Amino acid sequence: MSALSDRLLENLGNGVGFWELKGRPIYNGVLGLVCAFHAWHHPGRGLSTILRWDGTGNLTGFLFFVIAANVLYCAAYVPDQAFQLTPYRDGWRRWRWSLLAFGTVFGALLTYECLLSTSQVYAAAG
Repeated sequence: MSALSDRLLENLGNGVGFWELKGRPIYNGVLGLVCAFHAWHHPGRGLSTILRWDGTGNLTGFLFFVIAANVLYCAAYVPDQAFQLTPYRDGWRRWRWSLLAFGTVFGALLTYECLLSTSQVYAAAG
């Protein structure tokens, strides 16, 4: 293999090691805490309202948000791999936690807003 392909494989392996083994548990844990917070503070229209499996609309909406959250998380690979191909590679590896922190906060806010708006729609519908 060439030196470029070796470096690409090394960068990809490093990225997967960071984003999947370190970042994914943090991201999913924070989103889980947001869901638990929402259910705790809105007991009448919290997760029990959203996760009623009596209709396909609830399951479809829930699965849509789960898939959207994972797609947004995977978008972090693009800047990570781009930065790892630059001369700033070592600096980026020390600071990429900032992208993880920003993405986690953004995902948590988006999750809370989606939970809040969905629960309000279902509560209004009866």
